[in-house]
Amino acid sequence: MTGDATTRLVVLRGNSGSGKSTTAQELRKRIGRGIAWIEQDYLRRILLREHDRPGAPNIGLIDQTARYALDHGYHVVLEGIFYNPTYGDMLRRLIADHAGVTGVYYFQLAFDETIRRHATRELAKVVDAEQMRDWYQPCDLLGVPGEQVIDSSSTLDDTVERVIRDLTWTAGGSVAHPVED
Repeated sequence: MTGDATTRLVVLRGNSGSGKSTTAQELRKRIGRGIAWIEQDYLRRILLREHDRPGAPNIGLIDQTARYALDHGYHVVLEGIFYNPTYGDMLRRLIADHAGVTGVYYFQLAFDETIRRHATRELAKVVDAEQMRDWYQPCDLLGVPGEQVIDSSSTLDDTVERVIRDLTWTAGGSVAHPVED
């Protein structure tokens, strides 16, 4: 087991430009300290500077980072494309091993919408629409119990409130034990 009954694990997955990072950032802002935001792109592209491929070292590093944070009382927001054939086994093991409440969300947007959103990002200068097309997966679900699809009709506020509501059990709407400021 990893974490404990009070830790929360949020898995935000989906295509590039679907709103995962924005959602993770807003969750952290609203909940406050005590949230470890683990970005697939940061660990893979920045820290290790590696290509996304099956069996690559970033997969184990992401898993170990999430487990370490959970085991030390942090809530974890795990965010990335996390293509199922490459990351699915690791994610399913992590989800199964987590002792606390877990929420798994797949951001499903049409390709045209991901391109429109991508065009507003700094990465658009480096990655073009054709590369995005190669990466795009129409519905890459993990198939875990409780996995939810977030579609383009869900606003940022709707999505963040949904995640907070799904992972909250106190009447006041707060997460159980965030680290104090």
